Amino acid sequence: MKKVINLHLSNGEVKKHEIDIKKVIVVGYGGRNIKKIQEHIDELNELGIAPPPNVPMIYPQKIEQLNFSNECHSSKNSSGEAEYVLFHNGKEWLVTLGSDHTDREVEKEDILKSKLICDKPIASDFWKLADLKEDWDNIILRSYVTSNGEKYLYQEDTLEALLEVDVLLGKLDKLGEEDLENTVIYSGTVPTKNGFIFGEKFEYEIEQPKLNRKIKHHYSIVN
Repeated sequence: MKKVINLHLSNGEVKKHEIDIKKVIVVGYGGRNIKKIQEHIDELNELGIAPPPNVPMIYPQKIEQLNFSNECHSSKNSSGEAEYVLFHNGKEWLVTLGSDHTDREVEKEDILKSKLICDKPIASDFWKLADLKEDWDNIILRSYVTSNGEKYLYQEDTLEALLEVDVLLGKLDKLGEEDLENTVIYSGTVPTKNGFIFGEKFEYEIEQPKLNRKIKHHYSIVN
């Protein structure tokens, strides 16, 4: 899949940049803090979703699931997950924002299937990873869900809650993902504020306070 993205440079300049996506993987349970990973596992366990056999987990996805639009085709029992997304363009790592939208009913029986039957929303704006490294742990992931007309803060945490890029890539290598060029990698998510909310709209953003900039995306959930 070829896609023209907006590459935002640290000086404020925006360039059009074509990327060629050849593979998509979703990382599950990609937290840095064992306590927070366990919080997420417990959250899922309350819904009848069994604990994972390994931490982290890798869930291969279809390229056709990537969705840069503002509509996500899924079910009424599905919800989004704000995540940082990595992509290697053949020369360097880029970072954007994505949502690992998942069917929570199907997830109780088959986690991989629950992810494969949903679109994987992703933003069209990217940053260079090299511009983020010094400020990485201060970058914020945030999401909102609109349910029955009411907007709720759904997630909010810094990237300190998730595995650092080098650590994540090292773990992926050990799990057999050695060649990640042209691969979209969803990082794993942060805990929700008050459990799952199934709504009609998902808004999410990644914020770099140091440069006072954000990547934002939103989508309506179409059943």
